[in-house]
Amino acid sequence: MPEQASTVPATTAETPPTQTDNISERATGAGVDTGAGITRPKTEAELEADRLYEEAMEEEYAKREGGA
Repeated sequence: MPEQASTVPATTAETPPTQTDNISERATGAGVDTGAGITRPKTEAELEADRLYEEAMEEEYAKREGGA
């Protein structure tokens, strides 16, 4: 049998799009900079809540140590 050559010409219009063709789309997945490591200053309400939490934890630990 003779070898058959492809009759479809190779053109750039037939090449599939690459990832760089869709630069305007928002990147997702691992390694994307989402700003998760950036912190903001705490508000007064958050500072007060932290202080009350710390006091409650100290009291709870004191109860457990005294009861053991």
